[in-house]
Amino acid sequence: MSFNEIGRNLQVAAKPADSARLTTLWRLMAGFLENAGPEVARELEQELERLSGLNSQSDDYQVLIAHGRLIVEVLPKVDAALQSIIGQPILSRIDDLQHALRLYGDGAERCAEHFRLALYLMAVLLAAYLLYQFALLRSHTLALRRAHASLKQEIGERLQAESWLRESEARLRAITDSAREAIVSVDAGGNLVSWNRGAALMFGEAAEEALGTSSQRFWINAQAAIQAQLQAEADATDRMINPITESLGIRRDGETFPIEVSLSHWTRGEERFSTAIIRDISARRQLEAVARQQELQLIQANKMTALGTLVSGVAHEINNPNQLILLNAGLLADIWSDALEILDDRYRAGGEFSLAGLPYTELRASAGVLIDDIGDGAKRIERIVADLKHYARPQTEQADAAFSLNEAVERAVRLVRHVIARKTDHFEIRLDSALPPLQGDPRQVEQVIVNLLINGLDALTDTDQTLGVTTRRLDDEGEVCVEVTDQGGGISPEHIQQLCDPFFTTKQACGGTGLGLAISASLMRAHGGRLNFSSEPGRGTVAQAIFPVNSKPWSAAEHAD
Repeated sequence: MSFNEIGRNLQVAAKPADSARLTTLWRLMAGFLENAGPEVARELEQELERLSGLNSQSDDYQVLIAHGRLIVEVLPKVDAALQSIIGQPILSRIDDLQHALRLYGDGAERCAEHFRLALYLMAVLLAAYLLYQFALLRSHTLALRRAHASLKQEIGERLQAESWLRESEARLRAITDSAREAIVSVDAGGNLVSWNRGAALMFGEAAEEALGTSSQRFWINAQAAIQAQLQAEADATDRMINPITESLGIRRDGETFPIEVSLSHWTRGEERFSTAIIRDISARRQLEAVARQQELQLIQANKMTALGTLVSGVAHEINNPNQLILLNAGLLADIWSDALEILDDRYRAGGEFSLAGLPYTELRASAGVLIDDIGDGAKRIERIVADLKHYARPQTEQADAAFSLNEAVERAVRLVRHVIARKTDHFEIRLDSALPPLQGDPRQVEQVIVNLLINGLDALTDTDQTLGVTTRRLDDEGEVCVEVTDQGGGISPEHIQQLCDPFFTTKQACGGTGLGLAISASLMRAHGGRLNFSSEPGRGTVAQAIFPVNSKPWSAAEHAD
């Protein structure tokens, strides 16, 4: 059938030459099917060989040739088998088959009797088993009903417990969300598992962003602190009270700030967690710094009060003998003036002579200068004592007055003249004589100028370096300034903005407290002015105290702090 179907399809689409070959193959195959003789078989095989020798044969031709060869090979064997079957005598075989069938039927009937008996016994056993299972099922049903009642009661209790738990969680969440402190929990790996509203406000990151991340992002050395607390609890015989530790927090923008941390630990199954209550103590630290500043200011004020009392006493003790020196210096000048005529006559009459071991001609030229120097020195002592008394005098309501900035600078320079002479050989002072008067407390202005001068002198490392003080009016700004310029080592850029911060100092090794410029800046603000600093490391510093000319009248009582 396959050979016929493939040959028919090929003959329809074949070329004339191929169609003739297929017709010959078809004719030979039909003859072979009628008589599968050896001659026809050889002719058919030869035709198949010729057909398979063509190079342009398709797959269908190959299948047709394979089927043809299979027919040539198998068909003679089939004919031989049929001839062998037909040649056998079958009547005796049929009798034997019938006898075998009867014997098989008798054996099957006996087996069926045995099987029917076995099925009956099996039915009885099955009925007994069903009765047993029914009794067992009834017993299990009663037990199941009792278990269902117990389970229903347990479910009710669990639902009530869950309701209480939800209520407790809601109450705890309300407490934690209303707390200003950050309350966070971390797992054993240091990852955040809870994050309250206080933590979001403190660190600047919402809960959905923070949960699952490492606590190290928000708290420096967090994991080390947690492990230390766990170890301390493990080593203690009783559960210890959790201590409060201080550390540094990290905001989202990278800013660090001081924090207090209280740690506790809890477990859930085999998992261990830690909860931290974190407080931002930046305000407390600032208040502590302000308190320290105020304390140091009180100490400084007390020292200044003591210094004022001491200066007043010393000034009084110095002033009395100094007045005597001034009086005697004037008297000596008059005596020397009157004695010159007598001594000149003596010199003209007798020639050179000695006074106090000195030749008269030498003494006559220098004695008047010596007497004048004594008077000038005593007057200088008088001015310095007056400046000290003026500088140390306690502030009063009458301190709010008009004053000359140039005079305040001169008084400040006289107070530190001895330090200037020790620190530098090149001191310059340039005062603008056209400055308008200022309103305020001249003693506090002197204090600011003295502080700037002292800082400039401390910056000098060699007496060849220059220190200069200049007063001038700033163009078109309605302001005047005192400018102190030094050629010292300068100030690094990162320290310029911190110079007026309380307790910041670059002179800790020399006993600096960091309060001088902070107090000076406060005094400048009280006068409506400001301090400006510019510096180039290695080249020197320029410090400016800038005052407004037409400022609001300054009140000493309002700025007594």
